[in-house]
Amino acid sequence: MLRGYVYSIDNEPLIGANIRVFDMQLGTQTNEKGQFELRLEEGLHRVSFSYLGLETQTIEFVVDKDLVQNIFLSPDSKALDEVVVRVKKRDYSYEVIQKVIENKDKILNQYENYACKTYVKATEEPSLKKPPKKDEDEDPYKSDSLPTLNFFEATINRFESKPDRLKEERTAVKKIGNQDGLFFTSITHGEFDLYQNLQKIERLSENSFISPISQLGYISYRYELLETYYEGTQAVYRIKVKPKELGNALYEGEIEVYDGIWVLKKVSLSLSPKALIIYDKFDFSQNFEKVDDRWIITKEAFNWQVKEGNTIYKGTTLVEQSEFVFDSVYAKKFFGPEVAKTTAEAYKKDSTFWENIRPIPLSSEERENIRKKELLDLKLNSKEYLDSIDAVYNKITFMKIAWSGIGKINRVKKNEWYFNSLPTLINPLALGGFRMNYGMFYRKRTENRKEFFVRPYLNYGFRNKDLLGSLDLQYLYNPIKRSRISASFGKGFDVINGAATISDIARRSNFYINTGLNINHRTELFNGFYLNTGVSLNERKDFTGFEFTKSGDNLFNGNNEPTYFPTNNKFATSIGFEYTPQQQYISEPNEKIILGSSFPTFRLDVNKAWGAHGTRNSNFTQLEMSLYQYFNVGILGTSEYRISAGKFLDTTLLAPMDYRYQRGGDPIWFSPSMYTFQLIPQTFATLDWYFESHYEHQFNGFLTSKIPLINKTGIRAVAGAGLLYVPESKYQYSELYFGINRVFKLGRNRFRLGVYNVTAQSNTFGVRNGFKFSFEPYNRDKNTWSF
Repeated sequence: MLRGYVYSIDNEPLIGANIRVFDMQLGTQTNEKGQFELRLEEGLHRVSFSYLGLETQTIEFVVDKDLVQNIFLSPDSKALDEVVVRVKKRDYSYEVIQKVIENKDKILNQYENYACKTYVKATEEPSLKKPPKKDEDEDPYKSDSLPTLNFFEATINRFESKPDRLKEERTAVKKIGNQDGLFFTSITHGEFDLYQNLQKIERLSENSFISPISQLGYISYRYELLETYYEGTQAVYRIKVKPKELGNALYEGEIEVYDGIWVLKKVSLSLSPKALIIYDKFDFSQNFEKVDDRWIITKEAFNWQVKEGNTIYKGTTLVEQSEFVFDSVYAKKFFGPEVAKTTAEAYKKDSTFWENIRPIPLSSEERENIRKKELLDLKLNSKEYLDSIDAVYNKITFMKIAWSGIGKINRVKKNEWYFNSLPTLINPLALGGFRMNYGMFYRKRTENRKEFFVRPYLNYGFRNKDLLGSLDLQYLYNPIKRSRISASFGKGFDVINGAATISDIARRSNFYINTGLNINHRTELFNGFYLNTGVSLNERKDFTGFEFTKSGDNLFNGNNEPTYFPTNNKFATSIGFEYTPQQQYISEPNEKIILGSSFPTFRLDVNKAWGAHGTRNSNFTQLEMSLYQYFNVGILGTSEYRISAGKFLDTTLLAPMDYRYQRGGDPIWFSPSMYTFQLIPQTFATLDWYFESHYEHQFNGFLTSKIPLINKTGIRAVAGAGLLYVPESKYQYSELYFGINRVFKLGRNRFRLGVYNVTAQSNTFGVRNGFKFSFEPYNRDKNTWSF
């Protein structure tokens, strides 16, 4: 044991002086009294003593049991100027962080690949102010005793290889309750690898987070050494991490670092609520251990909280990793687009299996909830129970007839009938006045997720005594490849211009009578490559001889007269190719879950109408090409772009409903920015080449979170641009817009409201400005803002 004090030559104790033992890669700091203590083996040791502004002393000691040695440090003339300028000594944690940063490359390259066994247990349950009394004799099937726990556990064979290649094989899975709110039920949810400069966790946030040990760490964080403690003879620094400036892409919490070897021991960090989408609060911890001379995460814990109405749901995921194998040789295509796979057998493990393999025991509450759920499943899946609840659902009541509609379901056979309610019979504001319509549907599902759907529909108008209707059929015959065939046959009202503005879409001039048959098919030929084909036979007629009423005319400016044109027939075929290179996915039993790709999606569509000699049949060939992508730009936010071009290669005979329209801008509504322009005065058709491009960047708080007061509002900035060029009319249009938006929460649903200022320039109207408003829901399945 070596102990003593470190003084200046004026006999002042030096607080925070650094002591290093070179031969043992060991160190410590003096306490508030200038005292130090090192546990050293007996023998010769080389020790340095340093303090900012003073000369470093390096002394060799022969330690024989306990040795007491006081050290006096003299001023360092070379460092005096720095001391005068800085006045205050920098916290030693900054030096520790710098050492960790310098050691990062070694950690990031300590293996080429690894495999391990991973156990995951995720739980989420409501936080009740006053838990109900437990009754041992309580009926587990009563509604007030049903399990409220959302639960997931799995055993996973995990594989990781440089650079950024992942694969998981889930060998056992158990699910209870709603899984939507659970985090890290798959490694594809994202990984907090703090040795990387940025962490991108799409499941949690649109932003990438800056690691406390990144190259930007000194700019982004303040560090404070909380304590130095020993684990055996190994010194450990516990450091507080706090954002230096306002921002929502930063962590806050603590990290622990091993002295001398400069690797992470443990982290406990929270994420800024402003950066979170689904959750209101989120934090995590990680434990690192040395396995086969490599430092690796062996334990993780994720904690979250989300409010839904008056209930607060709190969740935790615990992860344990073991049985590591490093630098194995894998087949060339082992790490491919399939990043996760679960077999049907994984869901069939019984309670005995789980009891034997759980490294983390269940709590008494979890055991009770699982017991209730297993008992409940036995009952809910029994034919007797399913028949009983079907009988309740199938019972015809006055409210079903008058409001919700009548349903007939057979859960055992997995089929369902539905008949519309009485109010849906009446449509007083339809084209041509009062109409009566009625619809129903039939759906049949199978165990392997195949699905058949049929919907007949009838519509009768009293003023014109005309009967309209349709029959729609769909068959999902391969859920894994998402192979679907659909067909529709009937006669009804259709729109000439589906791209019309809100103010024009419902005008009589935008409607015609369409009679025809349409058949479409979509399937995935190979991963990421989809084929769309279709064939249609239609007769398109105007409203000659059709009588209208004046109801609703006052909603439109100007006249509200129909469009008249010669009756037109169309026999057409279509073929489309859609390809996303390196599309990643998860394989589930009878299901393929698409995760996306770092590459854009390419699309090509060719539509051909086959004319006939001597008849008025549409005869044209249309080509459209597009390229689009949504991607993360690190801490700067997220970007999206879409580029498209098209042309009619043949326009022998085109009807108005066959035109390719460019949508005009709505008065106040900010229309979808990837497909429309905001300030084009009116919708117009393009019959030759056209080229358009769109780009939008959501800063996601990168700018506004750094502005005092505004950062408290949750407001975010957005910017975008668009360009349209139509050579046939030499029409050029460009726009630039800036805006702000804010996310609002309703239970677990998220909505984004925005306001934008748009500036547009065109060779026809010069420059104009306008304000627009938007409303977008968050799509949790795709992790994007879209309908």
